[in-house]
Amino acid sequence: MTLTSVLLALKNTEKGATITENPTPLECQDAASIHVLAFTSHGELLVAESEGSFDMDEWDEIYEHGKGLCCRGHVSAEDDIMNEDELENEAVSSLMMFVKSAVQEKVATDLHWKG
Repeated sequence: MTLTSVLLALKNTEKGATITENPTPLECQDAASIHVLAFTSHGELLVAESEGSFDMDEWDEIYEHGKGLCCRGHVSAEDDIMNEDELENEAVSSLMMFVKSAVQEKVATDLHWKG
C-alpha cells in the first residue's frame, strides 16, 4: 500500500479563509492553523495532524482540499491498469497518479533485463 500526504496552511483574511498548499515556513508562521494529511492508495484518511485554531467547517474544507490533492484521479481496483495514451493526454494532476506512474516506471526499468 502506498500513501500520499500534503501540508496545508489555513489563513484567515477579510475575504475569508484561504488554503495554501505546501506553505513556506513564513506562510506557516502567518497561518491560523497548519495541517498534515495522509491518505492511503484507496483514498482513506491515514494521518491527520493539525496545529492552531480552526472550526469544524474549516476542518471539513481542509479535509476535502487535501483529499482532492492526494486522491484526485483515483481509479477503482478493476480499472487499476493505466493506459499509456491516457497518461500522455492528461496532465498528471494528483499525487496519487504521480506515485503510481513513478512506481510503474521503476518496475519497468528494474525488469528491463528480463526482456
